[in-house]
Amino acid sequence: MSIDISDGIESGKVTLKVLTTNEVSITMLTEDKFNGKVIQPEKSANRVAGEHGFAMSIKIEDDDSTHFFLLDTGGLSQTIIENSKQFNINMNDVEKLILSHGHFDHFGGLTRIIPELKEGCEFYLNPNCYLQTFAAVTKTGEEILPEELANSLKKLEKEGKLKLVGKMPLLNKNVITNLTNQYNVKLIEITEPVKLYKGITTSGEIELFDKSELTKGIYIMKSRKEFKKHYFRDETSIYINIKGKGLVIITGCGHTGIVNTIKHGQKLTGIDKIYAIIGGFHKEWESTENIEKAVKFIENLNPEIICGMHCTGFQFNRLMARHPAHTLGITGTEFHL
Repeated sequence: MSIDISDGIESGKVTLKVLTTNEVSITMLTEDKFNGKVIQPEKSANRVAGEHGFAMSIKIEDDDSTHFFLLDTGGLSQTIIENSKQFNINMNDVEKLILSHGHFDHFGGLTRIIPELKEGCEFYLNPNCYLQTFAAVTKTGEEILPEELANSLKKLEKEGKLKLVGKMPLLNKNVITNLTNQYNVKLIEITEPVKLYKGITTSGEIELFDKSELTKGIYIMKSRKEFKKHYFRDETSIYINIKGKGLVIITGCGHTGIVNTIKHGQKLTGIDKIYAIIGGFHKEWESTENIEKAVKFIENLNPEIICGMHCTGFQFNRLMARHPAHTLGITGTEFHL
């Protein structure tokens, strides 16, 4: 499948703003090397909160009109609400809300955000977001086979071999359906790519060119005795074509793998040149060898901006920092693309 965003958006017309992520700072200075393309919040972030969650606004100024989209809502409802107030972001301006995947650190603010949205706002999510997920991460990094999980779970816990285990909070379909109906928000459950605006599309289900890139230790839980491998069919990214610059990749967590996500965007849009890669890349549980492989792939693409935040992890950012395009994203960081 392909989707045409070749019309693109003029450079300087798109602004991304991090509304919530894990880190906050008023002392991180804007780097001159980006010539105004990456701006840190400095004193404007003096009252914002960080959390283990992610949300980002996307503002497009084009043809004398302004369009405003929102990717994710963070994990704690009060965080995105209060941070948005601090940054003078009005949720009633949101035309389209996109949920990147069905994990609580991205959908947690939905119950507070949906009532703030304008009537007719379109809310896109993959129906696989409603599936119950389960985390069982071993201390050694060894992956447990889904068919063995039910039988070995108690033993592994007793032997102290797990560093993370348990059900992950569930996105409740009835709650979301009732809320969107109550506030006249248009709920669109879809697995295919959607063109949000000229030059901007969602990914749809991301093709797995290399399954070894999938986040390990997260399963689909069918019952207490039945687990399935999670291929993260709910994961949705956003691709933006900036005229003369190339493709912008925006991820929520990147559970399908950042390299798979990039390759999927190139194949879907037919645009090979990568301008910026921004979001969560979920490399915290990866080996240094696997992280180095992804870093080298990105280095070969030679983007102008590379910013991994939220679940990306220290090791990825340490290695990626050797490339001049690397920067850090915190709550309030803006990208002028």
